[in-house]
Amino acid sequence: MKRQEMVFDPFQLIDKKDRKQLTRRSDLMGLAYLCGHFSAIGCTGFLVYLASGTLLIVPAMFVHGIVLACLFAPMHECSHGTAFRTRWLNEFAYRLVSLVYISQPTWYRYRHAVHHTYTQIQGKDPAMVLPSPTTWQHYVEQVLGWRFWTTFPVAITKHALGTMRPQDSWYIPKGDLPRIYNEARFMIAVYGSVAALAVYFGTFAPLIYWLLPRMMGEPLQRCWRIAEHKGCDEGPDVRTNTRSTKASFLMRALCWNMPYHSEHHVCPQAPFFALPALNRLLGERLHPMGKSLLAVDREVRAHCIVSRAQADQIIAARKANNKSVDTSWVCALD
Repeated sequence: MKRQEMVFDPFQLIDKKDRKQLTRRSDLMGLAYLCGHFSAIGCTGFLVYLASGTLLIVPAMFVHGIVLACLFAPMHECSHGTAFRTRWLNEFAYRLVSLVYISQPTWYRYRHAVHHTYTQIQGKDPAMVLPSPTTWQHYVEQVLGWRFWTTFPVAITKHALGTMRPQDSWYIPKGDLPRIYNEARFMIAVYGSVAALAVYFGTFAPLIYWLLPRMMGEPLQRCWRIAEHKGCDEGPDVRTNTRSTKASFLMRALCWNMPYHSEHHVCPQAPFFALPALNRLLGERLHPMGKSLLAVDREVRAHCIVSRAQADQIIAARKANNKSVDTSWVCALD
């Protein structure tokens, strides 16, 4: 879908002069945020070390996990090519962060590009989170990250073996399949080497400082994914299909300003540090901003979840009217 073919052209919201100013990228800002993020990971990792042997290790690992899970933000930013002005720096950071966060860079880049093209359109948006009708089972699985942790190992193994899932093959250029397959092989080799070294040295360090905290922090990222779109219009109008949510300074920093998600969808070319200015410029012309992550979650649970019987009735009615229904859960990884 070209910008000119959209229900509403988002460029109508920003004049050319402002758009040029807001889309300027910066190596300095990217490095500052990335170094700050990894420094935070080092600090919380040290807290886990200090808490070793005590019950405090559980909350320490949880805090460490939140910072680790927030690596989704720089990974996402790098996928757009907006984290840094210098291309090689952006690509190096993208691959490094993807490896730590556990995500395939090229595959994610294409999935996310299609998400921006077909935002909130069932059957076309591969990253549509909790497409309606949503049941409590869907909600709990999404919040816990269950579908990611059970689906990603299968997907990356398929890629390493040289195959692509059918629901992904339509948007991946055939010329880039070898790159995706080789990335999967490299990542599996790295993860396998880490596991082998841990066994050889008899240490649980990779579990304690990386994998378990990463899993413990994932629900927070899943809640942000829900807040960004769930309860918004399921349609192509960028003004109403995405939600921004108020957040504390610390959370905005860890999430690289992604709580300003409506603004990001209006102008994906704008780097993360320009999103607050874009928010001030657009004002109330977008979907109303969520009061907080908890407030949005309460709203979703109160108004967007139905019983299994109701879901079956809704799906049957949509199919009877030849409407697109996403029953394949292609959003399982996002």
